[in-house]
Amino acid sequence: MRITVLALGSRGDVHPLTALAAELARHGHEVRVGASMNLVDLPRQLGLDVVPVGWNQQSMMQTERGREWVTKSTLDSFLQITIEAYRDYGRRFGDEAIDITAGSEAIVCAVVSEQWAAALAEAYDVPLVAYDLTPSRPNDVVPHPLVALDPLPTAAANRATYLHYTRRAWRYRRDLMFDFRRQLGLPAMPPRQLRRPLELQGYSPTLVPGLTWDAYRPIVGDLRLTPADLDRAGMSTLDPELAEWLSAGEPPALLTFGSTHVADPAAMMAAIGRVCRSLAVRALVATGWGLDGVAPSTSPELRVVPYVDYDLVLPHCAMVVHHGSASITAAGVRAGIPTMVCSSYADQPFWGHQLERLGVGVHVRFTDLSEDVLRSGMSRLTTAALRRRAAQLGERMRAEPHGTLLAADEVDRYLAG
Repeated sequence: MRITVLALGSRGDVHPLTALAAELARHGHEVRVGASMNLVDLPRQLGLDVVPVGWNQQSMMQTERGREWVTKSTLDSFLQITIEAYRDYGRRFGDEAIDITAGSEAIVCAVVSEQWAAALAEAYDVPLVAYDLTPSRPNDVVPHPLVALDPLPTAAANRATYLHYTRRAWRYRRDLMFDFRRQLGLPAMPPRQLRRPLELQGYSPTLVPGLTWDAYRPIVGDLRLTPADLDRAGMSTLDPELAEWLSAGEPPALLTFGSTHVADPAAMMAAIGRVCRSLAVRALVATGWGLDGVAPSTSPELRVVPYVDYDLVLPHCAMVVHHGSASITAAGVRAGIPTMVCSSYADQPFWGHQLERLGVGVHVRFTDLSEDVLRSGMSRLTTAALRRRAAQLGERMRAEPHGTLLAADEVDRYLAG
């Protein structure tokens, strides 16, 4: 079957769908990937047919407006800046999406591109597969992550948060989607009777206990590269120099802020150094986009690298401090180590709060992060009770099936139905 995968956003959005695309190709499907223009390298390394589309989210987030976006704490302010980005880049992406999905027999997408993908699937009358990084559909247990962080007193109240989010978001995206639907020759609003999509729940049931869904919303776990694809991409073993550094002392703390912009990278690195020295903890810092401009370096107590593969590195670490993306959250719990989340926007506060509720982590907002807050949070990660719970949760998560393999099987069953 000819499948188009629309993979837009940051690494945490693009890489999971790339992992699924590679596995679907191994199942015999003809797969094309539309990936953010700055993140096409991994699909190419895996031999996938990849087309650069959409926007460079790294560049967007490094603008003044993009830096403001990740500090917003209210739903309306977050949606306002989101739709501004969609207006700037979305119309061009609509044209690109029409081009690359022509002739597709199924479309796969994540939340960043779902509004376009759903219209395309309707226009072509083909199945749609959506991938949720967090609980994003109405349920009795968890409120919408952008509306409330704590479960509400009743199932009805939790469900109501999803309606609230949908109504608020639609106010901002309505005109953009009306234009795109007109471009496809569709009526302004979709008909009531549509083919039901498959909505893969891409998070571990260990991390969000108590949720149950029907067959159209299977919980598959986080999508990550399979061992075979890690090998194909040259990512199946640790870099020898990093492996030597890791083995030369006590397990370090891994610190990364991913795509979160750090206003003064030099000051942040100095603060990290002082905090880790005061706690007698070695530090491995992955600069990502947030610490852009910090050069790689090595000393016995501090190593700075651009990126690491979380599943390879975190089992060698004592703790992890990060921005709260779904991918690194899952990898840290799977490794059985405690986590400090310094969240900014989107699903990040949800994951930070969830780890705190599970007793395996500490959550602060990135805007509140200071040297003292970092020291206090990392100190809490060294407590015996928290470390014990993290180890126990890691054992449970490692016993789960591989999310990518499970997701590909679910997609095959859905498309065959």
